[in-house]
Amino acid sequence: MRKYAKRWLIAWTFAMTAALSAACASPAEQVAEPPKTDSVAGLPGSGIAAEPPGADNAAGLPDPGIDAEPPGAANVAGLPGPGIDAEPSGPAIDSGPQEDPMIAAGPHGPVIAEIPERDIALHEAAEGVVLRIGEHERFFDWVALTPRMIMPVLHAADFDADGEDELAVILYTGSGTGISIQELHVVDYDGTGRMEDHVFAENDYVGQLHERFEFRPPNPGRDGAATGEIAVDSRTIPVNLAEFVSEEYGPISDRPVFGNIVHFEAEERRLKAQFGVGIVVEPFFTPQYIGTLNADVQYRDGRFVLADMTFEPEPGYRIP
Repeated sequence: MRKYAKRWLIAWTFAMTAALSAACASPAEQVAEPPKTDSVAGLPGSGIAAEPPGADNAAGLPDPGIDAEPPGAANVAGLPGPGIDAEPSGPAIDSGPQEDPMIAAGPHGPVIAEIPERDIALHEAAEGVVLRIGEHERFFDWVALTPRMIMPVLHAADFDADGEDELAVILYTGSGTGISIQELHVVDYDGTGRMEDHVFAENDYVGQLHERFEFRPPNPGRDGAATGEIAVDSRTIPVNLAEFVSEEYGPISDRPVFGNIVHFEAEERRLKAQFGVGIVVEPFFTPQYIGTLNADVQYRDGRFVLADMTFEPEPGYRIP
């Protein structure tokens, strides 16, 4: 009995000593349980802390909960991320002022008129002409040539008495049966390249002629039934119209025809005009031209005025 009691006491003493030693061990001496390994799918185990924000997962995409890219960052496709403001629309690109075809000379052809001593030349060009004055050029959409190939005429002088020269340009613009038309331009210019075109338009000079010119057909009821009269600025000129006064012709219209024969001339500091005067007689389809109206052309500030008009009958219509 004493033998078994002694053995129990020794075993109890050993167990208590081991337990006391374990309880008194320092934390540094305690071994931490190793972390659990990843699962088969390669994802963190249930006891493993998630990766810190910003780390990519195996698929190369941000983990849930990770902040989206900052505004402005591009996504994989190179497009702005969601929520990013579109690029502000700036002002439309200004391509500069549109080129004025009346100023841009562009390619041009041979000289068709010139004043060599003044370094002025007019060139043929597509859809018009190019006027060169010194080193400056400008395009004008003028009709400068017709099938008759009558060349333009240039003349520089001080036509408006302002102390500066202007350039008169006379163009032949129309021809045909009973038609011969010239056009008068006056170009104000200076050494800076300024070229201002002013044209004596048809409706302008025809309007002035009708205001100051009167035709009186023959009156069979009075003496000299074959004589008509032209009145210009209160001056009266008789015309012999006997060839049109017969039973085979109808009445003669009292409204003269202007605009089918128009010629201009520049001489020293003067501009001149000549207008064919036609009358309408049945059964002729075209006007019968009985004379020419001559006039000075006064130019000032871009305007043209006919002055000192005189009528000259054609030889067959003069009164002896």
